[in-house]
Parts: sequence; structure tokens; C-alpha cells
Amino acid sequence: MASDGSGLPLEVWGGLDAAKAAELMAGLELPPRSMALTTLWRRLVSAPASGQLEALRAEALYRSGLMQELGELFSRADQLASPMMKALAARYEIAVGQRDAGCSKVREAAAKKKELTKQLAGEMLVLAGYCASAGGDRSAASLAEELAREEGVKDRAMLELLRAVAAKRAPKLPQDARLTPTHFRLLELTGAVDPLLVAERGTAALLGALVLDPAVDNQVRVAAAEAAAREMIITPEALAEVYRAQTFQPDELANPLVPGADPLLRRAQLFVAAERERHPTRRAQILRALLDEARQAGFYVYVLALAAPLAESIPKGGELGWFAETGIETALVSGNHADVRAWVAVAGGGRRGGRFDHWLALSDILDTAWRGPRGAYLPAVEMMAVQGQFSELLLHRLATVLDALDYQVPMELWRVASSTPQPNDGHLPETGVLTELQVASEQRESARTILLAMKALGPRGGEGAHIIALGDVIRALKRVGLEADARRIGFEALFGGWPRSAIH
Repeated sequence: MASDGSGLPLEVWGGLDAAKAAELMAGLELPPRSMALTTLWRRLVSAPASGQLEALRAEALYRSGLMQELGELFSRADQLASPMMKALAARYEIAVGQRDAGCSKVREAAAKKKELTKQLAGEMLVLAGYCASAGGDRSAASLAEELAREEGVKDRAMLELLRAVAAKRAPKLPQDARLTPTHFRLLELTGAVDPLLVAERGTAALLGALVLDPAVDNQVRVAAAEAAAREMIITPEALAEVYRAQTFQPDELANPLVPGADPLLRRAQLFVAAERERHPTRRAQILRALLDEARQAGFYVYVLALAAPLAESIPKGGELGWFAETGIETALVSGNHADVRAWVAVAGGGRRGGRFDHWLALSDILDTAWRGPRGAYLPAVEMMAVQGQFSELLLHRLATVLDALDYQVPMELWRVASSTPQPNDGHLPETGVLTELQVASEQRESARTILLAMKALGPRGGEGAHIIALGDVIRALKRVGLEADARRIGFEALFGGWPRSAIH
């Protein structure tokens, strides 16, 4: 394994040339809407490469909205030697609000546009018009539109934005337009930025860029950060930083459970209030309200991770037994398996065989450092399965994950699962992908294995994959030394449907 703390094998890109990497990446839907896959993907595209792979990595980071990692790549001076990398760096700097530095690079890159791809050359012309317009020369936008058309730019929204900037009017964007960072910066010049429009239509690159720009309007930045969390682009820590940057009145933080805050800032208000609250019961109530809001907004798992450090401070027992299952979930998502066991013990009165013991089986699946016998809590799962507390789909997913991770699956669990038809839903890749995945993993070609695993699972990762693809991916990742990632994917396949109590 590499010694850089990435958890990736040494020379992860070995055996994969730029052409094959480009072919595999082109078939991926980025960013993946899976926390497990995003974690693995972020580490892969952040791993150093050489030659043409560097420009490929830069483009992949941009498409995925991983703008902080992209900035770290461009911070190395040697990365800006070629016109291609200089153009990519210019686009990045303007995206995150570093206009002066970005515009300086735009001029250099535009002067060598023959060495750029056709699409990037066209975008440099558009950005040149943006830079001149931002400096006060609005007529430059009209010239940029003409030049961009000649260069073959067919993006109707971008051309309309250039016309709107030149005419000092609100743009009329096509209904299907997706907003890139270049679109947004032009939109800023028109004064017609709508936070909801940004959240609904923003590309991953735009959402990731706005999170890094503290100069952006508060509502726009929070809307972008939450949309980025929904798309699994940013880390929970980055979302927390955006929430902390918001300002609330003392009475709003003193009574956060009372509706009345700006709806766009509601979850930010609850998070800030929970961080400042010192009374355990009160903090637990605010966290539950925050998680309820996040569940409705579509990024529950992210906010579980966000809430985990605060949940750790809540006493386990006494009057807070009602918080036990929430405590278990936050601890699981953050990898704090000691707290999982503590909360389960509280809910079971300190006795084995309590109503939450099935969560320990899930903790066992996720925890690579587990020192006890594997599968010790599967009898609790087996009993619940016999009682009909698991859906048919979840039973098959559970059997698939356990088998792929080499657990001894209890006979009754096998029997109950096999008594129902094998589900045929979920993402199943085209013929040949799973065979190629097996070959790549057997040859220990790590990057190729990861890219094929992403293709096999589909954009929703373990949760949305067909059980055949799910099992094959877990086995392949284990072969190349990525057992922790294999376990995260198995956990993700099960967590959403895992039985919860009625009170939860």
C-alpha cells in the first residue's frame, strides 16, 4: 500500500494508460451519488499520476465537483507548464472566485488556443469576454460571442449570457440549461442570480466551486452546499463550514425549533444552534430536528456524518434512551463503532439480545478493525428475518454482501432469502464489464479495477446496484487490497433499508 495515507495500493495507476483511462472515465456518470464510491473516487483522482494522465485527472476532478482537490493539483507550479493545464487552471480560478489570477491565465491560454481542445479553446474565448466585461468593458461580451460562435461554441445558454451581459439585461436561459461555473460568473454580471436556480441546475463543478467562495451571497452558497451534499460532492466537514459561516440573531439560536427562519437557511440555523447548545437533552432534540429536515431534503446520510461529533457528547442512557437509534446511526456513518456498541447496550439494558442488536451486525460488516468473531450478531438478524422484518430485496442484498465478504451465513437466513424470488432490479452493467473487472482485479491493476467497479455498480453505488454486480465488486475490491472500501459499499447497500424502530 502507498505510504501517503490514501489507503490506495502503491502505484495505483500502474497498468493503465491515458487512452484506456479516458475511455473508462467517459462512461461514468460523475459525480457518483454514493458516499462510498465518492470516497474511493476522490482518493483515486487525487493520487499523483504522470504525463497525459495529469490533464485527465484535472478534467475528472472538475467534472466531479472536487474543486478543493483540483486546487491542490494546480498549486504545484510544475503542473502549469502546458497550455492545456494553464487553461484548466484559469477556468478553476475564475470558478472559485479568484478572478484576477484566473483572467491572467486566460489571456495566456487564449493566445495558444490551437494547442487546446476545441471545447476548451471556445471556453477560453468566452472567459476572455467575461474578464473584460468584469473589468468594465461590456462591449467585449459581444465580441466574445462572435468569436465563440466562429470557434464552434454551440452552448445556447452561454451565448445568451454573453448577449445579456453586453446589453445589460436579464438573460433568457433555455429551460434545459445546466449551469457551469462559467455560466454562473456571467450570470453574476447580469445581477440575475437565483439561489434555487443554482441548486436545481448547477453542475457538480459549479456547486463545488461556490462552496469554496465565501464572497458569494449567503443564500446562494448554502443552497449550493446543500445541493452538493445531495449529489455527494463535498465532504460533511465542508458543509459544516458553510453552515458555520452564516449569521443568526440570538433569538433564532435560542429557539431553533420554532419555525420562522429563512427556509433556505433552516438547516444551517439548526446546526449552528446544536453546536452552541450545551444542555444534552436540548442538543439531542435539535439534532433530531436537523436530521428530520435533512431526510426530507434528500441528504440524510451526509447530515448524520455532520452531526456525529455533536452526538458523541450526548450521554448514553438516562432520559436520553429515545436518542439511542439516532446515536447508533450517527456513530455508524462516522465509523465510531465503540459508540455504536455503547448505544446498543443502553437500548438493551446492558443485556445481549436487545432490540437493537441487529445494528451490531451492520457495524461488524463496516468495521475493518473489528477484533471479535465475525458474524457474532447475525443470529439477531436471522431471528428478525424469520419474523418478516426484512424486505425481500434487503434479504437478498444481505446474503450477497455476507457471502462476498466471506461470512458464514446462518442457514435460516439463507433459507428465508432463497424462499423468495431473486430480485432483478438495480443497475446491471453491459455484458463484459464484470468479466473485465475480475481480470483487472486478478492482475492487481488497481485504478482499472476501481473504474470498472464504479461502472459495474452505477452512479448510486451499493444501494442502487444489481445484486450480481454488488457481489462481484466487493470481491474485486478485496482482491486489490481495498477491503475497507468493499465493506463501505456493502454497508451502503444495506443501511437505507435496515429495520428501524417505530419511534425512530
